[in-house]
Amino acid sequence: MAPNDKQTGDNAKGSGGDVPSEKSAEEMVLYDVIEPHIAQITLNRPERGNAILTPDMNVEIARKMTIAEDDDTIKVVIIAGNGKHFCSGEDNRRMPIETFGLKKGQRLPQSLRMRGVARGHQLMRNWFLYSSKTTVAACQGAVLGAGFGMIMTCDLVVAAEDAYFARRQSRIGFAGFDVQLPLTLLRCGINHGYEMNITGRTVSAQEMKDWGVVCSLVPPDKLMDEALRYARAVAAHSTDNLMLGRHSMQMFWDLMGMSNYANYVKVAHPLFTNMVWRDDEMNWFRERNKHGNKEGMKRLNKVWEDLGFE
Repeated sequence: MAPNDKQTGDNAKGSGGDVPSEKSAEEMVLYDVIEPHIAQITLNRPERGNAILTPDMNVEIARKMTIAEDDDTIKVVIIAGNGKHFCSGEDNRRMPIETFGLKKGQRLPQSLRMRGVARGHQLMRNWFLYSSKTTVAACQGAVLGAGFGMIMTCDLVVAAEDAYFARRQSRIGFAGFDVQLPLTLLRCGINHGYEMNITGRTVSAQEMKDWGVVCSLVPPDKLMDEALRYARAVAAHSTDNLMLGRHSMQMFWDLMGMSNYANYVKVAHPLFTNMVWRDDEMNWFRERNKHGNKEGMKRLNKVWEDLGFE
């Protein structure tokens, strides 16, 4: 099961918006050079399951990745999460559209929706997928939502045996749409990737290994050693050849249509935020406003859990 209490917290008022932050953005995303040529970016919000607080952490991840990219001595970056979970998704007490300026009881202009999602998607895409540095994700515990999207943009993924993966956004209303849909289908396979998106079910680390997404599966206490082993294998290459390889990968992603899909997302995401739910359909926003964030998530997930999709 997803750590809903850690992923979303509880919001007595229901509606999103202002969320008090217990840490600065710099404290929530750490950057260290752990040995020559190898840096590590660590999500440091374990008290919330390393849930991404939008937009603070998004911007800070980009900033920390830029530090690595501007350092010619760094060849590879390990992406990790402090505590029990790698990343339990976005902090749903503040939805991305609410950071674009949406207020309860008001409608947000499409121009602000499109500009906001375009900026956010570009940030996410440029973190790792189009980075000039190779990335190794080290996953333990929950790898959900934005956390799952994050590892889809990484080059190599190693996982602890206790890791589990899911895209629960589909249940909020995205259904088969996903800002990382092409990556999910390419990495997981079309059938597995679509099933994962449309059901929102939890996928074990062993399944992800069987699908070819996870390179190596190890006991939790060996996770960082294994991530470092892969990072050292990357760092053994020359800096110039690694740069050439990165540009080759960027061209590959363009050939796979990632740039075109990014243009589609600018329109598709604003359309999602204007969807109308029928009276007999589960509307998570209505549930959140009525019952609070934590209870709303429980009620939402129960629809699929009752069908056997945990």
